[in-house]
Amino acid sequence: MKKISLMVLVVFFGTLFSQPRIGSFGLLHTQSARTFDQGRLEIHSNMNFFTRVTKLVGTSIDPANFRANNWWLVAGNMAITYGVLDNFDITLIPRIYQDTHYSNEYNLPDDIMLNFKIGSFAFARRHMYGAGMLRFRLPTGEAHNYPFAEYASGAFEYGFAGALSYYWDPYLPERSFNAHLNLGWWNHNEAGNVVYSARNRELAATKNSSEFQYAVGLSYPTPMFDFRLEANGIAYIEQPDVFVYSRENWMYLTPSIRYKPTSWLSVDLGVDVLLIGKEDETNTDRTTPDWVINFSNPDVSLPNYATWKVQLGLNLTILPLAASPRSAAEIERSEFQRRVDFFQRIVEDRARAEDVQAELQKLIKEREEAERELEQLKRILEEEG
Repeated sequence: MKKISLMVLVVFFGTLFSQPRIGSFGLLHTQSARTFDQGRLEIHSNMNFFTRVTKLVGTSIDPANFRANNWWLVAGNMAITYGVLDNFDITLIPRIYQDTHYSNEYNLPDDIMLNFKIGSFAFARRHMYGAGMLRFRLPTGEAHNYPFAEYASGAFEYGFAGALSYYWDPYLPERSFNAHLNLGWWNHNEAGNVVYSARNRELAATKNSSEFQYAVGLSYPTPMFDFRLEANGIAYIEQPDVFVYSRENWMYLTPSIRYKPTSWLSVDLGVDVLLIGKEDETNTDRTTPDWVINFSNPDVSLPNYATWKVQLGLNLTILPLAASPRSAAEIERSEFQRRVDFFQRIVEDRARAEDVQAELQKLIKEREEAERELEQLKRILEEEG
């Protein structure tokens, strides 16, 4: 009952305050090359916000007719991931943006994104994993091309990406140091679509813009916390039209921490810091957008992207459900079989190691421990009988 109540809480707050992420195994912005096991279902949600007071460019004292404004952006989505097969999972991302600085105030609902991932392909003695992803964005939101945020064209967008992961311990990958690399391509597919619409004026895109996407993530896990560091961003291959707010390349650095109070619930806290994309280097038309017209002086200092963003999120495992109650003997039999399989994998992998004698000594000790556990299990089973 407690788990169901928390699930409802996560869904509710994920719908109200959340930050785009891509589900499945991974960090805040970086995908792991591993996929969910078949039948696994998780919900991820994150809160994201940014605020800034406007200033005039090149002046230390504001003129009498200038009125400062407090701009902010609260962005949101929820990611739902399901393991279809052991090497294939699907993530559905219904996305919501609160306060896009448009007259409707809310995009509810916003766009929906789909992510199909084929992965968990191990190599290098299971230290390395590879994966491929196919992604789509369905334009179900009312407003697009909003300020301070990554570009959304309002068209049907698509792309693909590859993921490569390294795990220090191949037997307990989630409990050892791990590193991830994502590289991808994205097409905004907006040619001919109205990208800017305000003040009774509409401007249509003259071309399809596309971008190269990248992300690098490092994670150092402990029993209760994961300490993580990421860098993610884009570099335009074909830049959008000049009336698009976000036509600069960008990159964020994200230190974060994950708190793991239980096996089925974790909490994320992080901060995105903008490293690339602060300066307007691509001759963006600053007189067209309606958020500049509101000022008496057009020389208003506004960033291309949010210069910082706070991340706060919840991750909840829904399936598999807790197993039905079992007797002590059944639990011990299951645990014994699990350990036998584990030692068998160790024997198969380590037999190929170069330092055979050292590995054999370790295996002998592990076998002796297994034999002692077996004797204990036999006594328990005899008592149960």
